[in-house]
This record gives sequence, C-alpha cells and structure tokens, in this order.
Amino acid sequence: MDSSFTHLRRQAGWLVAALAGAFVCGGFTGAVAALPHAAQDAAPAQASLAAPAEHLHCEIRYASQSWHLDALPTDEPLRAKRHGVGERFAFRAIVRSQPAMPAEGGRIAHITTQVFDLEAPQEPIVQQFRRSPPWPDGDQVPALTGWQHVYSAVLGRELVYGCAVRRGPPPGLADVAVPQPEPVASGLPPLWRPEPVVPRGGAALPAAAASVAPTTLTTPGAPAAAAPSTRPDTGPTVRIAFVGDVMLADGPGRAIAAGRDPFAHVAERLSQADVRIGNLECVIAQGGHALDKPWTFRAHPRVLPVLKRHLDAVSIANNHVGDFGREAFAEMLGHLDASGIPHVGGGRDLSEAHRPLIIEKNGLRIALLAYDEFFPRSFEAGPDRPGNAWSDDEQVVDDIRRARTEHHADLVIPFMHWGSEGEPVANERQRQLARLMIDAGADAVVGAHPHVVQDAEVYRGRPIVYSLGNFVFDGFESLPHRTGWMLFFTADRSGVRDWHVEPVRTDLEGTPHPQVAPPAWR
Repeated sequence: MDSSFTHLRRQAGWLVAALAGAFVCGGFTGAVAALPHAAQDAAPAQASLAAPAEHLHCEIRYASQSWHLDALPTDEPLRAKRHGVGERFAFRAIVRSQPAMPAEGGRIAHITTQVFDLEAPQEPIVQQFRRSPPWPDGDQVPALTGWQHVYSAVLGRELVYGCAVRRGPPPGLADVAVPQPEPVASGLPPLWRPEPVVPRGGAALPAAAASVAPTTLTTPGAPAAAAPSTRPDTGPTVRIAFVGDVMLADGPGRAIAAGRDPFAHVAERLSQADVRIGNLECVIAQGGHALDKPWTFRAHPRVLPVLKRHLDAVSIANNHVGDFGREAFAEMLGHLDASGIPHVGGGRDLSEAHRPLIIEKNGLRIALLAYDEFFPRSFEAGPDRPGNAWSDDEQVVDDIRRARTEHHADLVIPFMHWGSEGEPVANERQRQLARLMIDAGADAVVGAHPHVVQDAEVYRGRPIVYSLGNFVFDGFESLPHRTGWMLFFTADRSGVRDWHVEPVRTDLEGTPHPQVAPPAWR
C-alpha cells in the first residue's frame, strides 16, 4: 500500500506548502550538520539485525548541493536523525524492520521520509512520504519515490530528494548524510588567468581565443589560442557576444543618473558583434514593494536608453527580477517592450516565459532560451501569472526541441542562471543539465549567477561556458568578484565555429574595463 501526504500550516499569516513532481537534477558538495535537538544528538539508528537484507538509499539536493543518505531497517525508528540541509530544511528517513525471518536477514516493513521547513515557526513537517512492500523495480534513485519537490514559501526555496531500496547493507555508515564529493574541473584549463599561455611547440601568445577544438596547453593562463575550425563552410555567419550579470541599480544607476555610461569602456568592443546579449540582474520599474530578501535591486526606467544602446537582448530569468513583486515585474516588461529591448526567460504567463526569443541576423535564425534555477522559485511564471522561466529538465528539453521544430531555428543557445555563488568550478548539477541541453540539440550553453567566472568545456563539439561572472555590478571588493568575461561566438548553420572570452574588471562603481587587447574576428 502506498500513501503520501502533505501538511499545510498557517504561520504568521503565510502558507507553507509542499509540492511534489518529477524532476532530475544534480549538485555538489556541502556541509550537513544534525540539528541540535536531543533526539538528533542520539546515536544513529542501528539495525535490529546484524546482516540486513536491504536498506534505503536517498539523494537530497538543495541549492546546487547534494547529499547521500543510507538508512537500515530498525526496530527503533523514532531514533532516526533529522539532517539539516542548507540551514533551510531538515530531512529524516525512518525505516521500520520486519520481524526476523530465518536465513533472510533484516527486511523493511515500511519506509517514511519527512521534510521539515526550518524557516517556518516551529519547524513543521511540510512533506511526508510513506511506502510499504512490494517495492518498485530498480535500486537506483529515485525508483521508490520519484523525484520529490518540497517547497518553502518563506523565500521560495525548494528541496528535491529521491530514494530507492537496495539489497544488502550500505557501503558506509547508516543514517549519516554524506556530502557528494567535490566536483572536478572539466579537463580544460581555465579560460583566463594572468599568466601567459604557451601552446605545445610554440611561442607565447597574447590573450586570444579558445575554440571548439582547443589547443593542448603546457601551462595554464590566458584564453587558449584558437585552432582553425574543422567544420565545413555552411554559408553565412553571425557574431554573438554574451556578457554576464548587468545590474543597473545602486552604483551603475547613480552613474547613469549623473550622465555617465557604465558601458563606456567596453562599448566599442561590443559594437563589433552582430548580436549582444546580457543577463539583466535587476527589475527596471518605479512601482512595487521590496520583498523580504537580503538584497533587492530596482533600477529607474532612465537606464533603458543606455541598456538599449549596448545590448540587443536581455535575459530576465534570474533571482532578482522579482525583487519588488509581480507588479514591478509586469511594469518592467512594459518598459522593455516600449523601448524595443527584446527579452527572454520571463513573461506575462508561463507560455510567454518559456517562448524562445528568435533573432534573425545575416540570414540565420537564432533561438535564445533562458532559465533560472536559483531561489525564489515562488517567482516562477504560471499559466495566468507573470514571472520567470524555471529550469525543470523535461520542460527545458522540450523547449529546445520546439525551437528547432516549431520555430525553425538554425542555432539554439540556452542562457542559464545557475550554480553556487563564489564557486570558481561548475558543480555536477550544472554539468548534468548543460550536457542534457546539448544532447537535446543546443549549439552552446552559457551561464551566469555565481558572481565569479567558472570553467568551461567542449561537449560533443559544442562549447559550455558555465559562468561569465559580473559585468556591470557594484558592491564587490574581491578581485574574483570584479572579474568577468565577454564571450564571443562566431556561428553558422552547423553551429559554433569559433569562440573566445575577453576578461573585464569592474571598478568600485561597477563599471567594466577591458583587460586585454581584443583579437581580430575570424
């Protein structure tokens, strides 16, 4: 018999709800600590039998972090620990043992998983899942539960978990949440460092380009020298520039109000691209009210002419476009449309938020898609409400395929808002999703959000640049947070022929300055 239920609690005038759905995601390392309650400080629940015949294995994912948990069948289920997850949720697996059977070892009578919302008063259970034998086929997560989504309405955060029943004892300790190992780099050197690059058998090169067939390097350093593309000539080409986070409130907003242009030092270089795209990390509006968040960004509509002068399209799929509520977001959509600034990754309803932005240039149709997967998910667009596009894997794959089949795009490029802030290497969730998108037909994948640049890789001949870092953004003092990339693609109907990055460094006002002499377009 199967059963699952969700507890709804009203606390201080708001509703804490649990949502469940099918979703596949990944993550990377994080610290987990048992909560400081007496029941949690007790020793882990021990199996009632010395040789358990089966155990429960769960994977718990939150904010690009991932943990693995194994639980044995026990006759003391209430001693199972609660495990803190990102200081926002707690997770507990309760595995009840069957009476011992001769020569069988310990088997499971039923399984209960619980999720607690640590942001809500009294830390209520917001989701509980219970299942009894027979178990579904398969011992890989999430065979037993499917991917369960549990939602906290306080700041729009979401925990995802899945479980499976496996034979025999677990390979490690029971009832201990184990962080997933640190992710490893993709095998490519970082695309930019201060030291020079020396290709094997060649002289030192200036900061130049990394291509779809990168040169092997003997030392790390500046962007790798671009090897000539091996793709056949397939007609017209287009030059596309991507930049990272553009936040036009605060320091950049004050500069614009004073008559200065935060893009002034990079304007000439960006103007050499046929299409220029950036992540708009603020809402442009005068209405609305600031949400209860650590940082909220609202720019005055006076910034729109500056934005239009330097960018041909913007992504609005990020965690700050909803900082002042749906009213301000809807106002921004009106401002962008009136100013002739195309946008992607958000809209007045779910359909518009997931619709690709089609840009026709030089005889090519470019489909841009954009997705957010950093809280608050509560600002996701709905069938009848405005908001941004959330990156559920199945929907992302469908959107990419429809861009080809329904919109007849020659090129499809998703622009992602993902990863962990301050991390210089992409995590496993980013890698899994990026490769899924390329397998679905994307020609390249570009990312932002961590506020630092991250590594890059080439998968199936197609580039993935995980984070471009900050571009126009103040409020940071450390050098990594003030270093960003301008990413340049040359593409045709066969895909990306050549690509490279050029570093910029922002001053304390949030204005970017080029750090290398730009190479010539190919």
